[in-house]
Amino acid sequence: MKIKWYLLTAGTLQEQPDPTTWPMADLRQMGESWFDIQEAVPDELQSFLTPLNLHPLLLDRALAPANAPGVVSHDRAALLEFPAALDRAARDRAYLTLVVQGPVLVTIRPGPMPALDDLVHHLVAEKAPDLRHLPQILYEILDCLADLHAGAEIEARDQIRRLAKMLTENPGAVSASELANLSGRIEGLVSLLEDQLYCITGLTASDAEALKEPHRRAYLQDLQSEAEIAQRGIYRLESRMKDLYDYYQMAGSDRVEKRLRILTIISAISLPLALVTGIFGMNVGGLPATTFRHGFAVVMGVMAVIAAAELWYFIRHRWFD
Repeated sequence: MKIKWYLLTAGTLQEQPDPTTWPMADLRQMGESWFDIQEAVPDELQSFLTPLNLHPLLLDRALAPANAPGVVSHDRAALLEFPAALDRAARDRAYLTLVVQGPVLVTIRPGPMPALDDLVHHLVAEKAPDLRHLPQILYEILDCLADLHAGAEIEARDQIRRLAKMLTENPGAVSASELANLSGRIEGLVSLLEDQLYCITGLTASDAEALKEPHRRAYLQDLQSEAEIAQRGIYRLESRMKDLYDYYQMAGSDRVEKRLRILTIISAISLPLALVTGIFGMNVGGLPATTFRHGFAVVMGVMAVIAAAELWYFIRHRWFD
């Protein structure tokens, strides 16, 4: 199990030597701490979390995450399982487990999280933002994970615009599978944002000691407002996607209607010609022009005139439009 320890002192986040056990010093005197745990092993993780005196329900949830969005709060501690779409193409989500207990924040990663690594580098850099309270770090983490869907949302919006243009110019170039894949991605984003907003709202309402003060809770309230705005945006994309699919259905029906109209016109033109052919093909006596030298040419001419007259009628009445 890998543990990274960061200490928040004098407005800066400073990386400390990696602890193998719980730091012996009094964390309340040292300042607020963030422990980032990777490759967690249940037995080692339990041993590490035990000094926090977490409620058994919170401890069990930290040791065996449910991989479902939720907030568990008890007394002064809160546990959050926050969903993140680390891979835009992947349907399965990753859930980062966060535990807040007094001056301590613990994050338990389910696997590699490059976005979180980038955030750590940013927060411990020389020109890092001024950090005064633990909720600021919590805000930065949740905001970082929430922003991962922004690129996917913009990508989906641009693809909807591109497909709408293609449907206008060349409806046949758009396939149903392409629309289905895009719709599935948008539905995944909708579900992800709903779960993130649920988690943030639950954390804002928790009674964890580190989040009680109004100026600290303001960070989470700001994050909640951003999540609500993002949710409205993805709902608009979902509505546009439904409109696009309806337009695709309409364009497909229009194409089928045009093809049926062409077949109807061909049938209407060939029916009289088939009738004439059938009559003159009867092997009976008394058929006119059978002994006339130019009878065949006359019949063919009559058939050509009939076909031309029908074609002129259909064109004049805009059947081909």
